[in-house]
Amino acid sequence: MRKPLLFLPGPMQVPEQVRVAGDRPLFSHRSSQMSELLSKLEAGCKPLFGTRGDILFLAASGTGSMESAVVNLTSPGEEVIVIVGGTFAKRWADIATAYGVSVHTIDVDWRRGATLAEVDRALKQWPNARVIFHTWSESSTGVLNDMAEIGELVRSQNKIFAVDAVSGLAVSPMAMDDWNIDVVVAGSQKGLMVSPGLGVVAIGARGWEKAQQSNTLRFYFDWKKLKGAVPFTPALSLLLELDGALDFIHAQGMDKIFARRGRVADQIRNLVHRSGMEIYALKPGNGITGVIPLKGFDIPALRRRLENDFGIQIAGGLGKIKDTTFRIGHVGHLTEEEVDYFIQSFERCLA
Repeated sequence: MRKPLLFLPGPMQVPEQVRVAGDRPLFSHRSSQMSELLSKLEAGCKPLFGTRGDILFLAASGTGSMESAVVNLTSPGEEVIVIVGGTFAKRWADIATAYGVSVHTIDVDWRRGATLAEVDRALKQWPNARVIFHTWSESSTGVLNDMAEIGELVRSQNKIFAVDAVSGLAVSPMAMDDWNIDVVVAGSQKGLMVSPGLGVVAIGARGWEKAQQSNTLRFYFDWKKLKGAVPFTPALSLLLELDGALDFIHAQGMDKIFARRGRVADQIRNLVHRSGMEIYALKPGNGITGVIPLKGFDIPALRRRLENDFGIQIAGGLGKIKDTTFRIGHVGHLTEEEVDYFIQSFERCLA
């Protein structure tokens, strides 16, 4: 068992098959071999997003993917709505504000996530907002937001719907097209089981149309440069890792992968309940478990003991719940041995 053993919201362990794939010899990114690789990766990613749209790959983190969506979908002074139910949802607002966009925020309950009624009220309050930015899986809380009804509402008003799926993609089933989502952004280091540093963006026809109308200054993150081309040096080793990861996912079958993620999530949540603690998210996803310990519980001491005595890393809380929660990540590949070892180690820390 490799240590440190990561039970983080990301990164997670990179499976051996994926690491070996990334260690293949590099080649020219101005070659037919590169074009073939990108075509294969796009075809492999589309079912995970649930889209017939285009897939772009960025040498960037998930935040870079988010920034690419902001600069391609907005113009300075344009009104947008950001649904804020956690630390990473707020990042949408921070990025848009930095580019001079007029940002309206909906502050929703961090434990529950956004409701259709809240979004409906915001659309009525700010009817000139052209783009709605939302977060599917909120990494700071573990909440998995409902997308289908909100997507239908946004589409009915002819607005653009952009969604952060960084900690949800390849963890829970996604249906971008059926949910009326125009753009989805993700990163490599979570459900995709790849090392950090690769951004992935799915763009539908309406997203492309809006990008053509937007005039925010952009260069590196200009989507039209990336469509069907390799204008900059790509993160080739990470793309090769992604190739190995997609082979792994599709060889297993997406249904089996999602079922496995769900079983591990259930094991972790059962552990939390057995330990007398509470799950933070009222609508939890399969990738991250936010935990509320008993009042006075020493969270830093638990994290230190897990790492020092057992070689396990978990994450602390973030934002306004930084000091009252901690997070157990299970977004990626975990073996039965690793899950059992974590459960036993966690229980020993509490004994």
